[in-house]
Amino acid sequence: MKTVVAAAILITALATPAQAATVKQVTSTCHAGAFAGTFTLRYETTGGYHHPLGSYTTSGPYIGDSGTQTLRISYVDGLGTHAVYTWAGPATNGTQSLPAGLAIPATARGTASVKFDNGSTPCTATVPIT
Repeated sequence: MKTVVAAAILITALATPAQAATVKQVTSTCHAGAFAGTFTLRYETTGGYHHPLGSYTTSGPYIGDSGTQTLRISYVDGLGTHAVYTWAGPATNGTQSLPAGLAIPATARGTASVKFDNGSTPCTATVPIT
């Protein structure tokens, strides 16, 4: 049986000069047995949209390069669920840049999640984009 537990969500607003966009950082952790993953998303809000800037992930334990991770950024509005960005690849700890121009309407409910998969005990860490 696989158990996924969201351990923590942390929201931090970073101070910026007047008239500049506020950069927010949200973090979530997931666990499945001895396996764990942590996902942090940085984004700013300007012009009525949230703009994802980058992410940071850590996970383990892994043996070699056997793990994968899948990042999905989406939002829900009155018309349904809209995928903004999806990426899948090898699980590597560290910073990942995101493409410029990603936008989530500030009036919608946005989320970003990373599924960490080490081959036997995957878990998913999800953060809100508000």
